[in-house]
Amino acid sequence: MLLACLTRKAAQFRWSVVGAAVFAAAVACSSKTPALRNEQPPGGTFEPVAPRVYVAKVKNILVGLPPSDAELRAVEADPGALAALVDAWMQLPSYAWKMMRFFELAFQQTQIGSNDFADQVFAPIGRNDTTTPLILQNVQESFARTMVDLTASGHPLTEAMTTRRIMMTTALKELYAFLDVVDIDDGGIVFDHFRESHRDVQIVAEASQGPIPLAQTLDPTSPSYMHWYDPDVRTAGALVPGCQKDPVLLPIQAITLHWLLLGSLDGRKLADGTLCPVFGGTADAPQLTASDFGDWTMVSIRPPNPGEATATFYDLPTLRSAKELVLSTPRIGFFSTPAFLANWQTNVTNQMRVTMHQTLIVATGSSVDGTDATLAPGAPGLDATHAGQPECLVCHAILDPTRSVFSSTWSWYYHRQLDPAWTSQPGVFAFRGVVRPVRSLADLGDVLAAHPLVAPGWVQKLCFYVSSAPCDERDPELLRLVDLFRASSYSWTALVKALVTSPMTTGAAETATARKNGEIVAVARRDHLCAALDARLGLTDVCGLDALAPGTAGTPMPEIVAGLPADAYGRGAVAPVLPNQPTLFFRAGIENICETVAAQVIGAAPVNPSPNAKHWTSDQADAAIADFVSIVMALAPSDPRAEPARALLSSHFASARRQPGITPTDALRSTFVVACMAPSAVSVGL
Repeated sequence: MLLACLTRKAAQFRWSVVGAAVFAAAVACSSKTPALRNEQPPGGTFEPVAPRVYVAKVKNILVGLPPSDAELRAVEADPGALAALVDAWMQLPSYAWKMMRFFELAFQQTQIGSNDFADQVFAPIGRNDTTTPLILQNVQESFARTMVDLTASGHPLTEAMTTRRIMMTTALKELYAFLDVVDIDDGGIVFDHFRESHRDVQIVAEASQGPIPLAQTLDPTSPSYMHWYDPDVRTAGALVPGCQKDPVLLPIQAITLHWLLLGSLDGRKLADGTLCPVFGGTADAPQLTASDFGDWTMVSIRPPNPGEATATFYDLPTLRSAKELVLSTPRIGFFSTPAFLANWQTNVTNQMRVTMHQTLIVATGSSVDGTDATLAPGAPGLDATHAGQPECLVCHAILDPTRSVFSSTWSWYYHRQLDPAWTSQPGVFAFRGVVRPVRSLADLGDVLAAHPLVAPGWVQKLCFYVSSAPCDERDPELLRLVDLFRASSYSWTALVKALVTSPMTTGAAETATARKNGEIVAVARRDHLCAALDARLGLTDVCGLDALAPGTAGTPMPEIVAGLPADAYGRGAVAPVLPNQPTLFFRAGIENICETVAAQVIGAAPVNPSPNAKHWTSDQADAAIADFVSIVMALAPSDPRAEPARALLSSHFASARRQPGITPTDALRSTFVVACMAPSAVSVGL
C-alpha cells in the first residue's frame, strides 16, 4: 500500500522536484499506516509469516543483501534449509562488518570524542584534523574487532570479560603505551614518567634541515636524539610574533610527544613570556602513517616482570611489529579499554560507581535498580554518607563493595591507584545472587564470565538487534536459546544462528514474544541502511562512516547520514536506544541519501566502487528497473509483490520521461529514488 502510494504520487512530478514529491507522498501514506507496527489483538488468529518475507529479513539483518530466488525456493520447499543459508551468509565479509558494529555498541565503546579522554590525559586525545578521527575510530573499533576475531575462531563470548589480548593498530599501541607512561592520582596530580626520565633532553621539531632518519631520532647516542622532522614548522605560529621558528623547542612532556606523533605541535612559552598556541597540524605532519591506523593485529598485554621496562610509546618501528605490550596499568576485558573509560568518566564523588554499573549492564544485561537483595558480608567500601540515607542505601549496598575493585586498581582518572587507603580494600563482588571476593581485575573478569545472567542478558541484547525490540523474558523459546547458549560454551556463532532461525525472528510459528510484541517493522537505522546500500550496490562506505576511506570526499553523504537515527545506549539503561518510527526527518534524510546514491550509480561511475559495483544506464531501463526491484527493494522475481512493483516503477519512468526538460538519465534516477524509498528498502523487519 505504502509502496504504491509513494510510486503513484512521485510519478506525477518532474525530476527537479521529485524529492519533495516523494517526501510529501511518504508523509501522506505513512499517516494512513499506524507507525510500522502491527499489534496483534489478544486472542487473535496467528498467521505464520511466509518464507519470502522472513528470509529477506534474516539475510538483510545478517549481511544487508536481498534474498535470491534460489534461496527463497529452498526455504519454501524445506524451512530447515534456512539454517544452511545462514551458515553461508555468516561467512561473508559483510557479516563480520555488521557484527563489529553490534559489538561496538553492545560493549559500549562508541559515542566518544577527542575531549572525552580529558580525564585520562588531561587534554584531548588528538588535535590534528587528519589523525584525530582515525585514532578515535581505532579506539572505538578495537574491542569489537577483538570479539569478531575471537568468536569467529571459536572462543566463547565470555572471553570478553577476561581477555588480555586486544586487536590493535600501531597507532593504538602508541596510545596504550602513552597512557601507561603517565599517572594521575586521585587529587589530579600528574606524574609524567617520560618527563622524569628525559629532563636533560630537548624535544625538537624542525623542517629546514630536511627529513631526519627515525633511527637517529630514537637513538639516545645520536646528536639528533628527539629531533623530529615536521614540515609544519615552516608555517606554525605565523600569526603570533616570535612564534614562527625553525627549529621549534617543545615542552618535555609525554603529551607533547604524543601529539607530535599525531601531527600537532604543542603550545610553548618563549623566554620573553610570549605564549605560542598549539598548532593542530596538517595531513603532512604526522609521524604515524596512514597504514599505522589500519594494520590490525592481535596484541597480548601483560604487566612487566621485576626490573623490566614497559613499552616505549614513541618507538614506532618497534610498535609496528609488536605482538605484545608490556604495561603497568592493568588492561583486562572490555571494561578496561580507553573507549569504555572515556565513555564512563568518574570523579571523586562518584568513585567508580558509574564505571562498575555500566560494566554490570554490559556483562549481564541487568542493572542495579533497587530490587537486588544480594549483600556483601561486612559491606566493605560502603560510603557511610550515602548509606545513612534509606533511599540511597539499597543501591549503594550493592555498588560500593563491588566497585571497590576498580577504586583499588585505578585512580579517579583511570591510572594506577597509588593511595594505600584504596589499594587495601579491593572489595567484594555482590550482584544478582553472586557473592565473591575480588582482589584484581582478573578476579572481576572471572566472576563476570561465570555469572548466570550472562546468557539471558546477551540473548536479549541480540533480540534487540535482530527485532528492534526485546524478546519476552518468559517465552519458552527464549529460555531454549539461553540453555543452548550455555550448552554451547557461549558460542556466539551458535547463538546468532539459533536466534535468526528461531520463530521469534522468523514468525514462522507462534511464540509468546510474537503475542506480546506483534509484528515490528522498524526504520532502517543508520548502520543497517548504510550496510545494505554498500552490500546491495557493491559500493564501499557509501555513507562515509569509515574515516580511513576517502570515497565520500566531495559528496554531502556524511552530513546527511549524521542526521539519521542510529542505535545507541544510555547511562544506567539496560535496553539500547533504538529509534524505530519513521519521522519527517527520517523521510527527508532517506530522500537525500537516495538522490545522492542515484547520481553515483546511474549515468556515472560510482565514487568509490568495489569490483561488484552496480551501474545502470537509461538505454537499458527495463533491465535496470528489474534490478531495482530485486536488488534495491529486495523482492525476488518469484515474490508475488515483485511484478506489481516492477510495473509501478516502469510507469513512473515513463511518466518522468514525458516531463519537459527531463533526460532519460534523470528519469531513471528518479525511478531509483522511488525504489530506494520503498518500505522493503528502508525498513528492518517482517
